[in-house]
Amino acid sequence: MKVASRWTLCHEIVMANSIPDRLSDLLVAVSEGLDVEVKNWIDLDDPDGKATFAKAALALANHGGGVVIFGMTETSEGMVQAEGRPASMAGYGQDLVNGIIHYYADPPFHCAVHLRAGPDGAEYPIVVIPGGHRAPIRAKRGGPNGQIVKDNSIYIRRPGPRSETPQSSQDWDALLGRCLSNRRDEMFDQIRALITGAVPVPPASPEPDALDQWIERSIERWTTLIAKLPSNSASRCPHGYMWFAFALEGRRRALSPGAFNTAVRAAEVDLSGWPPFWYPTRKEIQPYPFERMVECWIGGDTAPVVGDHGAGHSDFWRVSPEGFGFLLRGYREDDIADRRGGPGKPGSELDIEWPVAHTAEVLLYIGSLSRQLMEGDVTVRLACGHTGLAGRMLASISGRRVISHRLSQQGEIRSDAAFDVAAIDANLAEIIRPLLEPLYATFNFFELPAELVANVSTLVRQGRYG
Repeated sequence: MKVASRWTLCHEIVMANSIPDRLSDLLVAVSEGLDVEVKNWIDLDDPDGKATFAKAALALANHGGGVVIFGMTETSEGMVQAEGRPASMAGYGQDLVNGIIHYYADPPFHCAVHLRAGPDGAEYPIVVIPGGHRAPIRAKRGGPNGQIVKDNSIYIRRPGPRSETPQSSQDWDALLGRCLSNRRDEMFDQIRALITGAVPVPPASPEPDALDQWIERSIERWTTLIAKLPSNSASRCPHGYMWFAFALEGRRRALSPGAFNTAVRAAEVDLSGWPPFWYPTRKEIQPYPFERMVECWIGGDTAPVVGDHGAGHSDFWRVSPEGFGFLLRGYREDDIADRRGGPGKPGSELDIEWPVAHTAEVLLYIGSLSRQLMEGDVTVRLACGHTGLAGRMLASISGRRVISHRLSQQGEIRSDAAFDVAAIDANLAEIIRPLLEPLYATFNFFELPAELVANVSTLVRQGRYG
């Protein structure tokens, strides 16, 4: 999740901590895509450099979000560090970057700048461009001498990849469709903030025993895998973890093993930079076949340039052809415990917003996976569990919310729900709140506010939570 506490260095560059995340993983095998733009050491104080960056940023924003990586260039052997590395990263500060965005973009938006170390040990600025905009982002002025950026133009990402104006009706349809979808999401959640919506009545679902057995086998499998790790490895999640398990019920498509793997990969929904059921491509952590399933364990990363991912980034997940899914992830709160803004020591806090954000992402993934694997009406039985709760305080690590003393005396909790998959889009917040209320109640009867769930789930869906 992009919810870690942040540190600054000259012009508010957000610094990397010692726990690798997906941005770090991007630098292990850099490649451009529709959501990834790579630039050399562009001078952002130069008017042409500003326009070049602005054009890419506007296109990525209209695409639904992405990243711009500075300091690399493509050669016959792949991406390498570009020549002309500056002595300081101050020229890629967050204030400067957002000043460029505000100069060119209408409406403007806010970007985060992160420094991450590549395999060569050098640090590279990575600008995270948000998506989820309600209207197309246009250039409100042209670049120097009317070049690079054209006044009043709208840029999108097109195959190549390239940042260009829309060239066809399909380009416009995709762009406007994204904006209309974002408007609809915001409208739904504004209504939820005023009234309490009804949670969909759970329809018939798979046999509970089948899901329970799936959960038991999945946790046993993870336990077997972590036995290979050093006893002090944070990837063992020694202070507890969360898990999600689900079973899709309906008419499944007949897919070959290869087609099933492709469908699982295509179902990924990246709204945070570290999505649930992330499908990495680096060989040390890429998913693999196991007992007819697609399985992935990031905690077993063997790449020497990465090291221990920490509890919050050591995901274990698996999806079966029968429509079962399982995800286990440690607490990010424990990874940042000894850093400024962190809880102080591992196992001492649970952030008030993060469980909602995690659950929203999982639900949106379930909807996406259902579209890949199933046909017609689909129901889902969902279970989620949290362990290592005893002794944790409910807290707001970001400082956005004020919470009185709320301590959990209970070690773990499980919640279950069943609903139509079609209800996820329109009733995301209504599904999340009753599912998580038992978790929050362990913290001295804390009642999860409907406003919090609506706000966080909206931001997650729009790719703007962080």
